[in-house]
Amino acid sequence: MNNNNLLLYFIIKFLHRVLKQIKPLMKHIVIIIFFVLTNFLGASVFIGSEDEFKIKKLELLSSNENFNIHTTSYPLNRSSLNNPENFGLITIGQLIEYKKALNKYFEKGKKFNSQIVLRNFSDDSMIKNIDDNWFFQNSVSLSNSYTDKNFSINLNISAIDDSYNEKKFLLNGTNISFSKWNMIFGVGFIDRWWGPSHHNNLILSNYGNPPPGVYLESLEGFSFKNRVLSNLGKINFSIFINRLEKNRHVPNPFLNGTRVTFNPIKNLYLGLSRTIMMGGDGKREDFKAFRRAFFEPGSGENPEIKSGIKGDNVSNQLAGYDVKYDISLEKGLLSIYFQQIAEDADTGDTSPLSAYMNSFGSEFKFNINGLLNSIIIEFTKTITEDHYRNGRNIAYEHGVYQSGYRYRGIPIGAFIDTDSKYIQISYLKEVNDSDRINFDLFYAEPNKDNDGRNVWGSAGEPFFGLKTKYKFKLAKNLSTSFVLTLSDKKLLYLDKSLSKNILGFIAEYNF
Repeated sequence: MNNNNLLLYFIIKFLHRVLKQIKPLMKHIVIIIFFVLTNFLGASVFIGSEDEFKIKKLELLSSNENFNIHTTSYPLNRSSLNNPENFGLITIGQLIEYKKALNKYFEKGKKFNSQIVLRNFSDDSMIKNIDDNWFFQNSVSLSNSYTDKNFSINLNISAIDDSYNEKKFLLNGTNISFSKWNMIFGVGFIDRWWGPSHHNNLILSNYGNPPPGVYLESLEGFSFKNRVLSNLGKINFSIFINRLEKNRHVPNPFLNGTRVTFNPIKNLYLGLSRTIMMGGDGKREDFKAFRRAFFEPGSGENPEIKSGIKGDNVSNQLAGYDVKYDISLEKGLLSIYFQQIAEDADTGDTSPLSAYMNSFGSEFKFNINGLLNSIIIEFTKTITEDHYRNGRNIAYEHGVYQSGYRYRGIPIGAFIDTDSKYIQISYLKEVNDSDRINFDLFYAEPNKDNDGRNVWGSAGEPFFGLKTKYKFKLAKNLSTSFVLTLSDKKLLYLDKSLSKNILGFIAEYNF
């Protein structure tokens, strides 16, 4: 048997295993397949974090061509990438070269797009990067999107099989958007990643399922003639209001988020982020409650409570900033970034950021024979720095919203969860125009105080390992990925023991 036949045999065996495991669900998704194949809907205004590889190529190209693009707030939108900031003399030829690459990677002019994705893992694979598009052990996802001048709709339905979800069907990625007045209005289930990091995001990540909600975002960004504001460069913003699940300590609370990014000088990107968990069953949810939570964090939702005094109706808040600076080198692009996020554990006037988490890292992108290579090192600490306490059991926890900063039990921020340290070194190599491979070395010290709650258990045992992902094309519209995660021990995740070695297979077909 030659190599091609052997590979085909291996793929068929994987597909047979996937279909066997989801067979009980097949009768429920026949109607979904009908919708996809009939193309009644049909590319989205947003670019998700799963396309980060293409964004890396655009970042390197834009640096070589002497202009900037904002890439620290996923999802990105095509219009913002289509209007790069010019900080120097740029020729028409350079701009044409960039636009040509942008259109190539994201298929400009293609209004309809359909895709089916099959995923099968030998166990729940819980270590992810920003661009990993799996979460469930086994799943089938059917998506169809349509984008016109001012309107975009994306339908994404997944049939899933895993250990952490009561539901068997999810609408992750489904959204409807309408653009007007240089803004995007929409509703849906949007994965967000706020900040320049690649492995852990302290305030908002795509690690778990996205909650349903409404959102308002800038389309191309705003520039101001005011002498002070003009120095900030083009300003972009994102606002959302999501509703969390009912099966938690305070059922059905809101999660509100606000992010503003700006680019004051060439290669410098700044971001300000804030999230507020408030409301829910038995809590106030009127405009006055939101206003006081936003402008007077210590007072929360109860107008009778003075700022800085705890009460039985308070909001759970995180806020902070991130900085990214790109250094253009002769043979590549070096990025250095930092993120600091404060918890609301201490609202004293003398220490407004007394309980905060940190993440910092660096990435070097370069081309070899026109093919992208990337090296990343990143460190995250969710043990909070604090003026008067030991900083433990603060991050992502709250006295009123006792389910913490989580959705369906999964962290909304850093996947390593509270009171932990995590370091990862990654190498990405583009093998050819259609194939690429990733190597990730990781080391974690979860829940270092052996106390409180953490999705990785309470024992606080360090672990390390290696994750590799090889993605390649079998045909023009068919791509496959193999993922292998090796750990030094069996990991405990939400009270389930995971295998030391986990193998995954992903197949994607675009109609």
